[in-house]
Amino acid sequence: MRVLILGEDLGSFRDVVSDAGLSIVEDQPDVVISYGGDGRFIGAERVHPGIPKVGVRHEATTNKCPAHQDDVFMARLREGRLEETLLMKLEATFNGGRADAVNDIIVRNGDVRAAVRFRLFLNDLPVTEELIADGVIVCTPFGSSAYFRSVTRTVIRTGIGVAINNCTDLLNHLVIGEDEEIRVRLTRGPATLATDNDPDTHQLSDGADIVVKKSAHSFRVLGVDSLRCSECRYVHAPRRRY
Repeated sequence: MRVLILGEDLGSFRDVVSDAGLSIVEDQPDVVISYGGDGRFIGAERVHPGIPKVGVRHEATTNKCPAHQDDVFMARLREGRLEETLLMKLEATFNGGRADAVNDIIVRNGDVRAAVRFRLFLNDLPVTEELIADGVIVCTPFGSSAYFRSVTRTVIRTGIGVAINNCTDLLNHLVIGEDEEIRVRLTRGPATLATDNDPDTHQLSDGADIVVKKSAHSFRVLGVDSLRCSECRYVHAPRRRY
């Protein structure tokens, strides 16, 4: 199996991969291994979309349980014993462009001194009057443990999450079906649109429409249990992670 490793401060990890009988390559991999944290992992999908990904936590930040020790986990990869999971991605269309996201699509105030104003539409039907807030977060279940949880103090297990960031009105978040779409109509900007941790952002002005829905593409992950394991502990954040 040909594998491409993305990460920094690999230490002995390359040796672990080689010792497991995997061939380390620089192009045309069968699998991309992300060695690091969540940011590295979702960034790997942006750079190499469609190729199966394996996420391995960096040894400096995680105390791994026996099942997810690097040598054990890489042996499972070589033996084909890592189950493939297809995770939902989101698609945003705006200003004639489009972008995909694994975690979330964020519309945020472009001027930190001022809020943005917008309305929300579900399947082209209005669901709010004009709102004044710092922005909107639309996320997948996988991505709901990131920015979405920081705002809502919760995660979702299914559907698409929609959270209003720092709104002047007291609003709960929404969870819509995977087959539904949410439209953000910007009535007063400027605003910035970001997808995951992509450094390339998009500027939006008054009247912009941003439509977010389930992408036709999926995020192919091998051994997703390693990223959700409650027995693995983060060195700097020893609370349970889900």
